Amino acid sequence: MNEKNLIVGIITAKDPWDKRSWSGTYFRMSQQIKKEFGNVLLLGPVKLSRFNFYKMQLELLVSSIAHVVFYQKRFNRLHNHIRSRYHSRFFDNIIKTTNVDVLFAPAASVEIAHLKTGIPICYFSDATFSLIYNYYDTFGPFSSKSVKDSNSIELLAITKSITQVYPSSWALNSAKQDYNAKHPFLVKLGANFDKNPNKEDLIKQYDSDINILFVGVDWKRKGGDIALETIDYLDKKGYKVHLTVCGCTPPQKHPRMTVIPFLDKNKHEDMLKFQNLFHEAHLFFMPTRAECFGVVFCEANAFGLPVITTDTGGTSSVIEDGVNGFILPESATSVAYADLIMKLIDDKELFRKMSNMALQKYEEELNWTRWGKEMKKILVLTKKLAHERD
Repeated sequence: MNEKNLIVGIITAKDPWDKRSWSGTYFRMSQQIKKEFGNVLLLGPVKLSRFNFYKMQLELLVSSIAHVVFYQKRFNRLHNHIRSRYHSRFFDNIIKTTNVDVLFAPAASVEIAHLKTGIPICYFSDATFSLIYNYYDTFGPFSSKSVKDSNSIELLAITKSITQVYPSSWALNSAKQDYNAKHPFLVKLGANFDKNPNKEDLIKQYDSDINILFVGVDWKRKGGDIALETIDYLDKKGYKVHLTVCGCTPPQKHPRMTVIPFLDKNKHEDMLKFQNLFHEAHLFFMPTRAECFGVVFCEANAFGLPVITTDTGGTSSVIEDGVNGFILPESATSVAYADLIMKLIDDKELFRKMSNMALQKYEEELNWTRWGKEMKKILVLTKKLAHERD
């Protein structure tokens, strides 16, 4: 088998070239796999015919109503057999017109669960359904039947795939223990930037105001209230700190906080503004309540920003406590976070050391080049394992 001639088909429900989809992760994955193989076919996004689209929506609506009536709980409209059959049929029809050798399916359990193709599949996800259920507010509570169906979608996706890839030990262990994944691999993600920062952008001065960056769409889930309480505490203690919030609008204002509600990464000027936020910052602070991985932590490390966050979900696979940042337990208060920030501000040598370690962590582990090279090995192995199985 000639690796250079291997044709990879990428299955995504959403447009992989839209940098707003999954915070640009689909785009970076597709771009990197194309660099590694050259022969890549983007099979998504899902575009159902008008008839099939409305037929699917009607079936989903009927199921939603039935679950409320008979179970008094919600129906998972995203991960279910109705949507999966329509999406899988869409990709089966496309695949028949191609000559792909292997399929890569990032965050596509619904799209591959009912695929009928015999082409080997590599499935990627940052979490399993058993982990995400009731972990994110939007994933629950569902009816018992809906939970059962969603779990079966996850199991089908893992069973149908030859290899499975996860960015954290948290997700990988669940895939093995809860769904009996046969060939799971751990490959960390990278920073969703168009290019690496210039060396001069990484030089930080710590003798004036300390700029702290918070990036997240969901203020509550990302721990925004705790972040703002921390800044207020530091301000009252006499520390010159400033918090920049990007991606959402906090419910309250603060003289030490600047808010940038939204930046469109598809626009060049907005992407430059986004990167400039990291350039101007000294520290990245997001005491998240729930996080599958945290690509934004990779982005922070790319600019030499130590990260202060919470030990939840897959964060410990990105941030090594005391090395490229600090991880506190979920029970930690704003005072505990403030104590860590004060420790860094008061010890500039420690601040610089952690900044250098953050950059080293990015260069060695948390970048898309490394991800692409690891994925190339796994995709080639996927084809090989399928051939041996046949």
